[in-house]
Amino acid sequence: MKAAPSARILGVLNLSPESMVTESIATSEAEIAERARWLVGTGADWIDLGARSITPDAPMIDDATEQARLLPALERLRKTEGPGVPISVDTWSAGTGILALEHGADGVNYTGGPLPSELLEAVAARDATLFVTFMPYENAYAMRDAAPAATGLQAVLDHLGPKVEAARAAGVTRLVIDPNLGIIHPTTDDHRKIHQQLAILFGLGALRRLGCPILLYAARKPERLARIMMASACLHAGADYVRTHTPEMIVRLREGDANG
Repeated sequence: MKAAPSARILGVLNLSPESMVTESIATSEAEIAERARWLVGTGADWIDLGARSITPDAPMIDDATEQARLLPALERLRKTEGPGVPISVDTWSAGTGILALEHGADGVNYTGGPLPSELLEAVAARDATLFVTFMPYENAYAMRDAAPAATGLQAVLDHLGPKVEAARAAGVTRLVIDPNLGIIHPTTDDHRKIHQQLAILFGLGALRRLGCPILLYAARKPERLARIMMASACLHAGADYVRTHTPEMIVRLREGDANG
């Protein structure tokens, strides 16, 4: 199967200095502007802002700290990038998501467990995009001390189905689902982790039953070849959106497939 040449790219810009992918971190005004320009220049269709790391051993921060990092950067990018580059905000806080929409975000990449009605109402009122993520825990912090949850394809369907129904009932029309290839319990070893991620990719057709475009995270592997392989797998699985720290890798794979 050929990869979808139209897959849109979410380029990651991390405002959290504790993030694991250090090259994606930008904290000063100049760094944020430079990272945003680089992402767009190398192929990103969206800029995905994150201000709280999900790395299992990263320091935990509260919503106020997340918002203090996020909102000034969002406002600056909204002015410099203009309306041409959509900006999404990666958060599990409904309050942060709502504030981000008020400050010009075009979408919320919601990574929490429960899907709060007040967030759905805010997304619908602004006709924004909602990326709905599989998260079988309250959030990534809660996962640290929780027992491992089921993560197979049926668990993903059972989790995302009600979220999709709730979002549609609230009037959300721009809805994208994410089986969350990046959510791995800290006790999961590398063999199980890769097996788990590929099982979702190979069964992605089942998620199409929910009738939504699909976002896949081109999970950041330690070795370059592994990163390329994961990105290629996401494209061949038929992702409508790919979230990545390196847009040029997706572009190169996408163009190579189209020309092949």
